[in-house]
Amino acid sequence: RTSDFRIENGRINADNKDVFAKDPVNFIRLFALADEQQATFAPEVLRDVRANLRLIDDSLRANPAANRLFLKLLTDARRPEAVLRNMNEAGVLGHFIPEFRRVVSMMQFNMYHHFTVDEHLIRTIGFLSDVERGRYAVEHPVSTEIIRTIDNRRALYVATFLHDIAKGRDDDHSQAGARIARELGPRLGLTPSETETAAWLVEHHLAMSTFAQSRDLNDPKTIRDFADLVQSRERLKLMLLLTVVDLRAVGPGV
Repeated sequence: RTSDFRIENGRINADNKDVFAKDPVNFIRLFALADEQQATFAPEVLRDVRANLRLIDDSLRANPAANRLFLKLLTDARRPEAVLRNMNEAGVLGHFIPEFRRVVSMMQFNMYHHFTVDEHLIRTIGFLSDVERGRYAVEHPVSTEIIRTIDNRRALYVATFLHDIAKGRDDDHSQAGARIARELGPRLGLTPSETETAAWLVEHHLAMSTFAQSRDLNDPKTIRDFADLVQSRERLKLMLLLTVVDLRAVGPGV
């Protein structure tokens, strides 16, 4: 047990109804503890969460401990996809990251996408985590190899989580998403260079597939244009990884 939660028969519950009012960081702590202990949620605790969502306000969003915990869940949870999905279903994710709330249940109308935007983003994180854990060594040997060599792991996870977060707005979703990444990066505890890397990845997350599918790869100018955009081996690795997991999470067989 912890001071505010207890686990009985594999289910996590709050010690009392006031745990979220007493310390709103408990909204994030609850999901961290459930992941760490591989516990499911008692219906009562989820009811308490939903009844208290109004307590997730600007002061909690600015709270360094809450943001540290969230970033750790995003990058290091045992099952980050399950954690994010549980947070989303409970309403915590959209309240803690208001930009995410705008894409919850948002349909995508194109030939490829099988999922709503929020579900696509959550699945993309799941694929990234699975690639890093070697679960796609046969299907994606290059990604599996290079993910061990990257320097900007946290930036990659944040960019993956945010890459489509500005869908449905009037302006280009990649550029609007990059602006969100620049605001959110420092809040989550990224360094200035990590924040810039995450924003660059969000802004250009479609570039590799666009070049691959609509440009002549035998034309040296294509390669030069792409190299001018990417500029470094590190960014090339990060862009490949994001492109692979983004496409994997679009739908079955894509």
